[in-house]
Amino acid sequence: MYKIIGADQKEYGPISADQIRQWIAEGRVNGETQVCAEGTQDWKPLGTFPEFGFTATPVAAPIPGAAAAAPMPLEQIVEQDYSLDIMSCFSRAWALFKDNFGTVFVTFLLFVVLAIAVSGGVQMVLAASGVNHLPMMKRIYFQPIAVIFNCLVIGPAMGGLFFVYLSILRGQFVSAGDLFTGFKSFQDLFLARLIPGLIVLACTFPFTLANTAKMAPLLERIQQNPSAVNPQEILSVIISSYTSTLPILLICMIPTMYLYVNWQFSVPLIIDRKIGFWGGLVTSWKMVHKHWFHIFGLVVLVGLLNVAGVCVCCVGALVTAPLGLLAVCYAYEDIFGRKAA
Repeated sequence: MYKIIGADQKEYGPISADQIRQWIAEGRVNGETQVCAEGTQDWKPLGTFPEFGFTATPVAAPIPGAAAAAPMPLEQIVEQDYSLDIMSCFSRAWALFKDNFGTVFVTFLLFVVLAIAVSGGVQMVLAASGVNHLPMMKRIYFQPIAVIFNCLVIGPAMGGLFFVYLSILRGQFVSAGDLFTGFKSFQDLFLARLIPGLIVLACTFPFTLANTAKMAPLLERIQQNPSAVNPQEILSVIISSYTSTLPILLICMIPTMYLYVNWQFSVPLIIDRKIGFWGGLVTSWKMVHKHWFHIFGLVVLVGLLNVAGVCVCCVGALVTAPLGLLAVCYAYEDIFGRKAA
C-alpha cells in the first residue's frame, strides 16, 4: 500500500499498487509524483519505484528547453487571436470521458445530487413562507429569490466541477470530492453565477409574464382540485399557451443567448486563473467576441447533445452533460491554457 501527493498538494491513500498502475495508464500520475510506501516515512518520486515499470534510475534531469512551459500570462492571451476546432473538442472529450469514466461520472452525479437538494430546499423555504399560496401571477416575482439561493451553492459547485474536469484533462490527480474545491472561491463563483442569472431572468421576464398569464387559470384549478381537470385539457392549454407566446420567447432568447455565450468561460477562468468574478466575466466576454459564432456553435452542439440525453428517459443526460462539459473544458484549454514559448 502507498500514499501519494496529488497535483492539488493533498495527501491521498493508502492505495494499492494496482490502483497506482491504473492512474499511470490514465496519465493522472507520473514519475515525479511523490509517493510514500506503507511502513516508511520517506517520500520519493514514483519513478524510483521499479515495481511500477519506470526506469531503475530516478527521474532524469530535464533536457534544456524540454521542460513544461509555464502558462502564458492572461493579459498576453487576451491580446492574441485563437483558432478553435469544435469537433476536435468533442472527440478529445469522448476519449477523455472513456479513459476516466469513474471520476467524470461520479463527480457529475454528485453535482446533480447537490443541485437537486438545493432546489428542493429552496422550494421548501418558499412553501414555508407561504409563497405557494399566492396567485400564480404573484409567484413569478419571487423568482429572483430562488435564483439567489440556488447560486449560493450551484455557483461554487460548478467551479469545482470545472476544476475536476480541467485537472483530469491536464493529467493531474483529482477525486470526485474535489468538487467542493469551488467553495474556496465562494464569493467570486457565487457572484459569477448570480449576476448573469439575474440578467437572464430579466431578459426572459416578458415571456415568463405572458406565459404565466395564459397558464395561471389552469394551474390554479389543478391546485384546488386536481381531479377536476382532465389530461387532454392540460395538453391543449399548454400547446395554446406556448404557441401564442412563441414570438415573445424568440425575442427574449436573442439577448439571453448572446449573454450566455459571452460568459461561457467565466466560471472556469475564476477557478483556474483566480481572477475574480468581474475579471472572469470581462475576460470571457473579450475572448468569445473574437469568434462569437464559433463559441455559439459549441454551445448549440452541447445543448443538442443534452437534449438527446434527456430524450433517453432523462438518464442519458448523466452521460451527455458531462461529455458536453468536457468539450467546453477542451475549448477553454485551447483558448486560455496556452503556454509561454
